[in-house]
Amino acid sequence: MLKKIKTTEKDEKKEKESKVEADDLVKKDNLQDVDGDGSDNVSLKELVEKNIKWSQVIYEQNKKIKHRLTMMVIGSYLRLALIIIPIILGIIYLPSLLEDLWGQYGQILGGMGAGGGSVPQINDLLGGISSNQLQEILKSLGNR
Repeated sequence: MLKKIKTTEKDEKKEKESKVEADDLVKKDNLQDVDGDGSDNVSLKELVEKNIKWSQVIYEQNKKIKHRLTMMVIGSYLRLALIIIPIILGIIYLPSLLEDLWGQYGQILGGMGAGGGSVPQINDLLGGISSNQLQEILKSLGNR
């Protein structure tokens, strides 16, 4: 956000400078057009030069605007890529990772994975506990 503020301050300064240049040109136009006898002393050559100066100011502004719009388009494509690339990678790699994870949990729980018979099942462990012992365990856990 600080970079944006600095960038906008720089842009504002540049805009003020170009406005000052444009105002100077307008003042010069007004001074040259007003004459004591009402005749127009501004020659065609001077008008062409003024037109060229105005065109240069407008060209510079358009150049800045075009550059800024190009950067905005590039930034929007980068943001889009930052969103879409992880989704695509997730679609490609996540199923195999989940399959491995499911196999490991299946082994632990005595379910689907290979070697499930060597790991004792939770039901067998809980089957040896009486209901009185289970209630005492729950009470002791509740007191903590």
